[in-house]
Amino acid sequence: MIKAVIFDCFGVLTTDTWLAFLDNLPGGANIEAAHDLHRAYNAGLISNTEFLEGMQKTIGQTPPQVEDKLANETVKNTALLDYICELKKDYKIGLLSNVANSWITDALLTTEEQALFDSMIFSYQVGMTKPDPRIFILACQRLGVSTDEAVLVDDIERYCNAAKAEGLQAIPYQNLHQLKQQLEKLLYSI
Repeated sequence: MIKAVIFDCFGVLTTDTWLAFLDNLPGGANIEAAHDLHRAYNAGLISNTEFLEGMQKTIGQTPPQVEDKLANETVKNTALLDYICELKKDYKIGLLSNVANSWITDALLTTEEQALFDSMIFSYQVGMTKPDPRIFILACQRLGVSTDEAVLVDDIERYCNAAKAEGLQAIPYQNLHQLKQQLEKLLYSI
């Protein structure tokens, strides 16, 4: 029986500027090395300066170019937040995000929206990022549920697969309509 729903932020609660940034890199750019730098930055293992300098070496764009492209407007998924408000009546709600700073709580979510979440785990605070299996276990522990009582909603399929390997259910997020159909099937099936 599902007791908790854990949501990703970027690409689920918001547009994902990182993926849009990668999609617009010139051909031949070392995407995997850029991913490695981004994961290290999100885990708090390297500084913003080290990330930007590494990106310059990896993809050949200057720190200001990278910052400009990553500073694109992020759009909040308010319809999903409304749905989370409905879910909150019956389920524990978690937020699990690979993020390098406190932007989600400082600028994205209002105090009322933050109150929707029983637990918020940010990679930079815990020193690990998805798909590290320990981060999924930690998310469940903080919500007071076992892994088989939780479902992860994430737009990145390999993170969903990693969560499934730890016993969680997982739904790859595409849009709110698709999420509602798949999640409600999980929540209300006997």
